[in-house]
Amino acid sequence: MAVLVIAPAYAGSGSRAVTPYGDFCPMASKYGMHRHNISIEEAKAALSEYYKEKGLNIWIVEIRGRFIKLNVTDGKKIVDTVIFDRHTGRLRSIY
Repeated sequence: MAVLVIAPAYAGSGSRAVTPYGDFCPMASKYGMHRHNISIEEAKAALSEYYKEKGLNIWIVEIRGRFIKLNVTDGKKIVDTVIFDRHTGRLRSIY
């Protein structure tokens, strides 16, 4: 007999997920689509606002084409690393 155990996975410690799986940009539609690639400045502002509401900060690590890789920090501690797609508005943890 086999038993399958499934548990939610996320970066960081505590009881809440920092970046829910497949979340989307607050500037995008409910389904996460933008009409066009938002600018890097617009993306930074939207992501800062999104994480500020959770009491967290962001640090841009890399910008490659329409993708932005960023670290989410709580003080000086990195609690998540995410990839943001400026075209679709999707925000996904790399963990």
